[in-house]
Parts: sequence; structure tokens; C-alpha cells
Amino acid sequence: MNKRDAARPRGRDELRDFWLRMIIPAVLLALITVLIVFLPPQVVMEAAVIGGAGILAGGVVGILTGIRGPAWLIYALIAVETALLLALPTPWRLLALMSVPVSALGYAMGKEIAYYRYNSSHEVSETAWVVTGEAIADVREAKRIAISKLNDWESVPDGRFVVCLGNRRFEAWGSAADGFIIHTALDDRDLATMSVLTRLPHEEEEASIALDPHGLRAWVPLGVKVPIDVAAKALEGFFETQGAISLDGWAWENGTRAQELRFFDEAS
Repeated sequence: MNKRDAARPRGRDELRDFWLRMIIPAVLLALITVLIVFLPPQVVMEAAVIGGAGILAGGVVGILTGIRGPAWLIYALIAVETALLLALPTPWRLLALMSVPVSALGYAMGKEIAYYRYNSSHEVSETAWVVTGEAIADVREAKRIAISKLNDWESVPDGRFVVCLGNRRFEAWGSAADGFIIHTALDDRDLATMSVLTRLPHEEEEASIALDPHGLRAWVPLGVKVPIDVAAKALEGFFETQGAISLDGWAWENGTRAQELRFFDEAS
């Protein structure tokens, strides 16, 4: 497992959560199927082939890239499918754009299958610390490695910074230069136990934080951008208590605010 692996908290009921996340793409695929049935009879077979092939190909890409990426593979697949169909005679050419939604929906469903398979097989250790994907039994060594990595961490290329012990979780998004958004969770199977570190008094003026290498940025309250020295103290506290420690001038907030300020990268 590399440092970009699984950042999505596990649900208490994995199978139930999996099917809930599959509902929307499944419903959209059902609507597309209904539309195919109502197409002129002379193109129904071709539309069904495009739909089936797109779902299958997109699903395979989603399963293979859902945890680690890269996400660009689905865009390449759609481009190739569309180009091939446009090069074919009618009616294939007229149905070329149909490959876009079916492949995208297949990819979404494949990605959920990948997450489900990963979380179902992921063993949670109550004795070994997991620092950015590396299991370390000795707490002092785990703490040393985690602090060292955090100082050089940049989430845009590296993904989310995550340290776990069992179901207790510390995570950071950002960089030493740009500041971090810090979360802890007492039980990563339950989002209600997640908290975000905020400055006191609250600073609601907004600042931006990078989300991906293509220039996408999110606007967040200035008070949740944590400097590296405070982030390191919060991380040290997590090793001491396996939770959120009190820090002068800072407070931990949970609920909707904590969840809204948690961004997913491709490893999420």
C-alpha cells in the first residue's frame, strides 16, 4: 500500500453503504436502458452494444484505478471509444456520444466496487500504527517517521496524510508552506466522530487551498488553515492520546463543519 491509499472512512455497515452509493449510477443506467428501448428498432441493437461495452469498459477502469488512480484513464477511454464510433458508418456514428455517459457511469460503479473490496479486505490493527500506509509496531518509531513525513508532505502530489491506530485516525490535507486542514476521528467508521481543528477566535475570512495539480482550489475559512508547528503538535498529541488534544488558541469542531472541510483526493 503506498502513501496515497484509501483515505475514505469505512462505514459501520460496509455492504449497506456500498449499495447506497450505487443507487444513483444504477438509476441513471436504468433510465438509459429505457431510452434505448424507445429508440427506432433499426438502431436498438447498436445502442445496446455501445451501452453494454461502455459500462463494462468503464467499470473495469473504475475497479483498476478506483483506489490509486490515475483518473485520466477514464477520459482516455471515453475519447478512444468516441473516436472509434465516429469512424464507423451509420448508425454507429450517430450513437457515438452515447459512450460518454455509459462509460462514466460504469466507471463510477467500478470505483465503488474498488472501495468496497479494499475496505472489506483491509485489516484494522489495534496494536500497530499505520503511518501513510506503512504499519509500524513501535510507537516511538511511528511518531518519529510521522513527524518527519508531515514536515515534507504536500497533499497535491502525495495525497492525504493519514495516521491510524485501529479505527482512530489523524489526517491532514495541505502542505507546510500552505498550511494544513487537520481532522481526527475517534472511529473512522462513523463520520459523526470526526473533528476539524479551528483557530480561536473564529476567523471566517476565506483563504484558498490547493486540491489537485491542475489548479483546482477550494475556499475555506482562514481559521482552519493550520501552520506546520501547530499541525505537528496535534499529530504528537494524537500519538499520546489517540485522539484530539487541547491546543492553546485552537478548538476541535465536529458535525457538518468538520465533514464539509474534508476534501477527497483520488485516493480517497
